[in-house]
Amino acid sequence: MRFELAAVLFLLVAPARAGVVERILAVVDGRPVLLSEVLLFAKVRGETERQALDGFIDEQLMYREAARLPQAALTPEEEERAFQSLRARMTTLSANDEEQVHRLARRQAAILKYVGFRFRPQVRVSDEAVREAYEVGGPGEASSFAEAAPAIRARLAEEDLSRRIEEWVKELRQAAEIRYNAESADAVAGPS
Repeated sequence: MRFELAAVLFLLVAPARAGVVERILAVVDGRPVLLSEVLLFAKVRGETERQALDGFIDEQLMYREAARLPQAALTPEEEERAFQSLRARMTTLSANDEEQVHRLARRQAAILKYVGFRFRPQVRVSDEAVREAYEVGGPGEASSFAEAAPAIRARLAEEDLSRRIEEWVKELRQAAEIRYNAESADAVAGPS
């Protein structure tokens, strides 16, 4: 009788503890993209889970490429600064989250270093482009071209850099094998 009671109690309690601990949302070149990674990424970036899934995949592809270049390697100090910067934006972290934030910070810092090395030197903004942007957009806060030019040049340089990064990500996605798990992707998106 005692054994039967224990077995019944176990059967009643076991389903309550059982559940999905992790989900694979996609597979990128044979590497699973886990729900917990995407949820943390969404939390850090302030994005929906669906946006975060694509953003996380893009980041994985960029990091894989960046990790191949020795100039993108991080010093321990750079890695720690990146971690502290991300951690400061997070209100609470579990022990598991903290390790994931370390990995996320490492990836993002290496990608930024890679972008700075590979793409930033290619960005050139001509004086003509600055003049044209000034004339089309008006002087804005500055009253003269000389005052407005540095801010316009910086904005145009960032736009050019962003275009180059977007093109790079498109190339990385085209070369990668990305398979979404429809069932899990729908779970991330939530009910329609």
